[in-house]
Amino acid sequence: MEETEKVKKEYEIGVLVRKEDDVPEVRRVVEQHGGVFSSEFQAKKIALAYPIKHEEEAVFAFSRFAAEPTEVKQLEFDLENVSVVLRSLITIPFKISHREAVGAGKKRNQIPLRPTTGSVPPSSAPAVHTLSNEALEKKIEEMLK
Repeated sequence: MEETEKVKKEYEIGVLVRKEDDVPEVRRVVEQHGGVFSSEFQAKKIALAYPIKHEEEAVFAFSRFAAEPTEVKQLEFDLENVSVVLRSLITIPFKISHREAVGAGKKRNQIPLRPTTGSVPPSSAPAVHTLSNEALEKKIEEMLK
């Protein structure tokens, strides 16, 4: 690697645009900032929970790209000023190991619901004392006196 070549980091971009035809405009802006896409945009039309820039529906698109960290801040600013972009978010993707990815497909009954280390066995847990409504009212009256 040459010294003049800058180090690029992997990022993930998510955008809300007005129409699916607007996604190439987002791609163009990212590439202007030296972004190199590692995957194509995946897009889906969605109904918005509340109007954004007077729009009730939008297209949500996301992809991964590599860019220099110094360019990302300016890219975020430029995306805010592109008229077709309603919202945008650039994040560092969460990396999982192969073992975690394979384990993610386990059935629900195979996944432990509680941590096994440091947990209190049910027999040594303090018993919960329940009161009837009358007893509770009596206790409240005593406390208020």
